[in-house]
Amino acid sequence: MLKARVDRIRCIGAGNCITLAPTAFDWHEGDFAKADVVDTESVEEELLREAALSCPTQAIEIEEVEELLPWQLRTTRAAQARRVVKTFMFTDIVKSTNLVEALGDEAWETLLRWHDDTLRSVFASHQGEEVVATGDGFFVGFDSPEAALACAVAIQRRLAEHRQAHGFAPPVRIGLHASQAMQVTANFRGKGVHEAARIAALAEGGEVIASKDTAAGSRYPVSEPRSVTLKGIADPVEVVSVDWR
Repeated sequence: MLKARVDRIRCIGAGNCITLAPTAFDWHEGDFAKADVVDTESVEEELLREAALSCPTQAIEIEEVEELLPWQLRTTRAAQARRVVKTFMFTDIVKSTNLVEALGDEAWETLLRWHDDTLRSVFASHQGEEVVATGDGFFVGFDSPEAALACAVAIQRRLAEHRQAHGFAPPVRIGLHASQAMQVTANFRGKGVHEAARIAALAEGGEVIASKDTAAGSRYPVSEPRSVTLKGIADPVEVVSVDWR
């Protein structure tokens, strides 16, 4: 039996899955820019796999599971999920669609490989654990806010150095947020993850934005805090801009 889930961080609302398997997928009730799983048993397994493969960001995850008794299912779920405290980082190349159009597909692929290799080397040197690559960015977890802040600063400095030496590096925005979350295998879920993604979306190219508490006590200078309302989050959050220069 196949089960499916949509990784909301990666989902861009392209609707390919809904077009191919409208009874298995539909728009998420609370966020119409995102798809959600409705009923995987309403379609043949082959069609379900085809719908998952049609997703441009591979946001649909398919797994084959055995039929479990209710008590077995409860035990399995309890063993898989655990609550952790992490500092989450989201990175994103700003206006990547414009860059693809200006550079062309081949040059963009070359640039993207350089970007991915560069950022991954910085993640590794700061003990960051890559959760997922989002196409033109990353979702990364850190054990401490200071490690995440040091990594974000190192990324922007590396890009600035390349820009100065070679004339260009893609503009990257970074968001940081320390929070509790549910860890399921190597992935993370929960309100804190969504807050981190929304904080990253506030940044401009070349900017690092962190929630105020995440940057508290850091060795890096920060701006005066400002209160922002994040999409889908009821309570306002105070954020600061981190001076990496």
